[in-house]
Amino acid sequence: MQIIRSYTQGRWGQVHLRSCGEQRADGPPPLLCIHSTPASGAMWDAILPRLGRDRLVIAPDTPGYGMSDAPPAPVSIREYTEALAALCDELGLVRIDVAGFHTGSIIATELANLRPDLVRRIVVFGLAAYDADARAQRLARVREFFPEPAADLVHIEKLWAKLTELADPRLQPEERHLAMAESLRTGARLPWGFMAVYGHDFIGAMARVAQPVLVMNPEDDLWILTRTHWRIYPDARLIEMPGVKHGVLKLETDRVEAELRAFLIPESTCC
Repeated sequence: MQIIRSYTQGRWGQVHLRSCGEQRADGPPPLLCIHSTPASGAMWDAILPRLGRDRLVIAPDTPGYGMSDAPPAPVSIREYTEALAALCDELGLVRIDVAGFHTGSIIATELANLRPDLVRRIVVFGLAAYDADARAQRLARVREFFPEPAADLVHIEKLWAKLTELADPRLQPEERHLAMAESLRTGARLPWGFMAVYGHDFIGAMARVAQPVLVMNPEDDLWILTRTHWRIYPDARLIEMPGVKHGVLKLETDRVEAELRAFLIPESTCC
């Protein structure tokens, strides 16, 4: 099944999105897939055609990442969420499921709280559930980890080292290179998504979610945090994925599809 790329108008300019499948009155609701920082909707490419066989699946580039226009300055998780809620309204979506990865997990959670009329079920991959002190420390050091572009190319060296550290060893160097290129297209904006994460009370937001949540926990950099905090969601189930690092959507596509299909069944057949 072909992935369709298109643009629509958003709060800060054009929003680029990928989609597969179509919305059906007698089928499951559309699925909105929200990527991590500093990736793009392309990280969902292995999943879109699978789940698009019987539903509409949409993976936008959040503002400032991928090929979506950027806001003029760093924005908050709430503002990213409002932008995606507006995207859903623009596309005529009235009831959806949401899947998020890392930063996308936080935006998905905020969307569930902001628009309970819109969001039916949530799937999250990894929970950046830092307490207030940890968030403040990480925010203060964000430019240490992600320096602004400079002639000495230190920012490239640090980014490549981080990508290599986090990537599943089964990923080929070319795949890390493509992830690097996706990250570099953001320029000095690269850490804006992280800044939003560290400025947001995600733990508090998790506790307010009324919808069912499926927590997928690959053994990546959020493995321990996810294990520790997933029960904060009032109605959640945990799926552990030991031995799998970044690249899970591409490397474990069959399992991810099966788990999402089992959890995101239409309400008329789920009980």
